[in-house]
Amino acid sequence: MQADGAPRTREELVERLGDLRQQGIVDTAEEERLLRHYDEMLRDVNEEKARLEPEYNRRVREDGLDPANAWLREAAQDLGRRHGEATRVITDQLRVVTG
Repeated sequence: MQADGAPRTREELVERLGDLRQQGIVDTAEEERLLRHYDEMLRDVNEEKARLEPEYNRRVREDGLDPANAWLREAAQDLGRRHGEATRVITDQLRVVTG
């Protein structure tokens, strides 16, 4: 796991959250809520990829690779913003934030 960055896998997240729980920074309920959120985001990303793939392939065929990639970048940025906002809502409710 990279100590200086976000966990890259669920296993790394479990390890990081376990460390935070042992330090008293998050409690068990918060840890479980964050893991559920991660699982929901991962499921959403996989569903979104499956949904976008046919449209991306159509755009590559009809518009070319560069325009299709530009469309995909925009879709990915939108997904990232939505996930970031949802994550912020959860993290803003953590005891370490709310006191």
